[in-house]
Amino acid sequence: MKNAAQRTRREDAEPVRVLGRGLRAHRGVRMTMRALRDAAGKTQVEVSKSARIDQGDVSRLERKQDFDDCEVATLRRYVESIGGKLELVAVFGDKKIILAGVK
Repeated sequence: MKNAAQRTRREDAEPVRVLGRGLRAHRGVRMTMRALRDAAGKTQVEVSKSARIDQGDVSRLERKQDFDDCEVATLRRYVESIGGKLELVAVFGDKKIILAGVK
């Protein structure tokens, strides 16, 4: 039986379906917000209405080089509007930790 480290490496190497649209990528893939929206089959107007974000702001958000000045709540609404869930990940060397709020 394979240990967890072997399974994780194997899973990371296998292509996965992104948003169920037939777009295939490897786990840990980097995609722009626009590419994610396109893969979800949504328009900026649809995202704008669903996320309660002005359409112009959706456009600006999709053109950003980084998200240093973005509010987490805005990013969360955007991602949820295309059917995803936003998780914050802290990286320490080769360790990745998903940050969670207190329950």
